[in-house]
Amino acid sequence: MASRAQSFEIGGMLGGSNYHGDLAYHIVPNETKASGGIFGRINFSEFWTMRPTISYLQISGADSNFSEYKLRNLSFRNNIYEISNVMELNFRPFSNQRMHDRTTVYALAGIAAFYHKPEAFFNKQWVELKPLHTEAKGYKSFQLAIPMGAGVKHAVNDNIIVGFEAGWRKTFTDHLDDVSTVYPSLPPNSRTLSDRSWEVSEDGLSKASQGDMRGDPNLKDWYFQTAFTISYRFTPIKCPF
Repeated sequence: MASRAQSFEIGGMLGGSNYHGDLAYHIVPNETKASGGIFGRINFSEFWTMRPTISYLQISGADSNFSEYKLRNLSFRNNIYEISNVMELNFRPFSNQRMHDRTTVYALAGIAAFYHKPEAFFNKQWVELKPLHTEAKGYKSFQLAIPMGAGVKHAVNDNIIVGFEAGWRKTFTDHLDDVSTVYPSLPPNSRTLSDRSWEVSEDGLSKASQGDMRGDPNLKDWYFQTAFTISYRFTPIKCPF
C-alpha cells in the first residue's frame, strides 16, 4: 500500500539564529542573525521521518546588552557550519494519502557536528579569537551537539510542503563566545582582546587581573534556530484501493 511506501523530499530552510551563554543569560532579540540550510527527508511512514541537513548559522552576543556585564565589555560573533541528522515524529498521520492529514505538528531530535569560529570586532575589522589564546583553556573548533525542537508542516499539494520550526542545540562546549574560565597571562596584543574593560573604564585602564573569573565554565553554551521550510516531495505511486 502507498500509505506504507517510503517517499523522499528535498528542500531548504531560512530563518534566524541566536545563542545563550556567558554573554547572554537569555535570548537577546536584537542579536538575532540569519541562518539557512538544505535538507532531505526520508519518510519511512506517515509518522516517522529522517532528515539529514547541512546548515549555516551565525550567532553573536555582547556584554553591552546587560547592565551588570557592561564593565567586562566583551563581544563576539561566530559562524557555525553544521551537519545534522534528526528524526521527526509526526503527531498526526502525514503523507500524500487522502485518508491522512494535510497538516501536522512534529517533534525532532538527533545528532549534529559543527565547525565554529568566534571573532571579535576590533580596529574596524573582525579578528579570529582562537589563535590569540584569549581564553585560559584551549578548545576545539569541531564540536558535537544534540538538536531538539518542534515544528508544524502543511502539504500544499501532493508535492509541495511548507512549514515552520524552532530548534535548540545542546552543545558540549563553553566556547561558542570564546568566554569560559579566567583571564590568562598573555602578550599585549592578545591581552587587548581578552580583557576589553579598558575600553569603557574612565581612566582607560584594565579592571581585570590575571586569574580573575572571565566566564562560568560550569554552564555550556547553546544555540538556537527558528526557520521557515519548503520542500518538494517525490511521491510514490498511489494504491487505488
